[in-house]
Amino acid sequence: MRRRYPALVLVVLAFTALILNARTRVDPETPTFSVSASGWMPSAPFASGLTETWFCPGVPASGVDEVEGAIVIANRLGERLVGTILLINDQQQSRRLELGIDPWSAATVDLDEMLPGTMVGAVIEIEGGGAIAEQQSFHPSGNSSSACSTATSDMWYLADGFTVEGSLNQIVLANPYEQTVVVNLEFATKDGSRRPNSYRGLTVPARSIRVVDLGAPGAGAQSEPILAVTVEASRGRLVVGRSQHFLGGGRLGTQVTLASPALRDQWWFVDGDKGPGISERFSIYNPTADRVEVDVIFLGISVPILIDPIEVPPREVVTFDPSQLSDLPEGRHATVLATSTAESSIVVERSLTRAVDDSIATSVIAGATPRQDGHVATTWYLAAGPFEPTASALIVYNADMADGLVSVYAVGTSGPVPVAGLHDLPIPPAGFVVIDLTDPIVLGRQLVVESSTRVFVERSYPTGRGNTRTTSWAVPAG
Repeated sequence: MRRRYPALVLVVLAFTALILNARTRVDPETPTFSVSASGWMPSAPFASGLTETWFCPGVPASGVDEVEGAIVIANRLGERLVGTILLINDQQQSRRLELGIDPWSAATVDLDEMLPGTMVGAVIEIEGGGAIAEQQSFHPSGNSSSACSTATSDMWYLADGFTVEGSLNQIVLANPYEQTVVVNLEFATKDGSRRPNSYRGLTVPARSIRVVDLGAPGAGAQSEPILAVTVEASRGRLVVGRSQHFLGGGRLGTQVTLASPALRDQWWFVDGDKGPGISERFSIYNPTADRVEVDVIFLGISVPILIDPIEVPPREVVTFDPSQLSDLPEGRHATVLATSTAESSIVVERSLTRAVDDSIATSVIAGATPRQDGHVATTWYLAAGPFEPTASALIVYNADMADGLVSVYAVGTSGPVPVAGLHDLPIPPAGFVVIDLTDPIVLGRQLVVESSTRVFVERSYPTGRGNTRTTSWAVPAG
């Protein structure tokens, strides 16, 4: 059942503005040590003179059969960065490297060369801060990347798992510290939640990675089209990621993602798509003990659409397929999913499968979120641009009810330089600008996206398999 109000467009847009401005407002007198540590998405903190740490949970990097991985650390300041990078793997091996990055430059660490493993992660410590870090996976079935985390946590959530036809759904438990971490796993499928004893009291040794493949024989979640996970550390803190290899059931390709460290009341997606050969699905996970109602709003289209609330039972996951909405036009759209009571109680991930020519690729990401104080960035960073000219590489959504101007800068040895043709691009209120990255100056370089209004920036890069794409978020300033 849908609700569509052509005469009340401004009401819907005002409701969206209310979501941004009021739902996550915190008392300004309440002190916080670290905003990112309390559950925001990976962000670029302001350089403070203290040590800045990035935690990369891990990617497949055995070096066998073209399975490779890398860490990219970009220096977003005009002064040299000094620090260290600690590599860890699933074999309880580690290796520490000294790190020095010239102003406005980037360093790439080849994981399968420096410390090969089934899964390899990293802890990056920068004196004074000023970096951007992401992990990259290179696989014959498709390349992908994700920003590393700026904090560890004792709780992590994943909403869209998939183990149909032998697809791999590997939960990556990375312990960057000197003490053993103990974790409990709970997961939910279409048949409800489960807390197997075999997934309680799992240990992750110091400075190592433990991989749990929920789709492996005997693992308890084989052939599941819906699979959400909660990771709770009963002792210590860690960083959690996921490595997926889709082998059937309508999905193909590979994807590495970072889990979400906190429940939130709203989740934003800006590169939604509807049309032939496209399958989009939202997985809404409620790991709490209370029933939750979730509002879904489609934006960036001529007439915003607000559908009836979706009810998500406690400790369960519910999926939603936008293609079933007859009034949702074909083409690009943005989507915001928010709890009706403004309580932080859900995690939402989107799977997007596109068939291009004879190739299929599936990409899964969690939504972007405003910071706890309602902040949405006007500046976003990318550690690296695409390595080949790419049309529709960046999708920028204007979260404000005002016209804006968006500019893209390529970072060279002298600092950020405006990219020809990508300066002061107009972006309408609650609308998009889709940006091609085809100028040679952007290829493989650190990029900065600046806007006069608050925006969300999603990137869509080639997977290396035909003309298929993988999506991930740029990193917001804050």
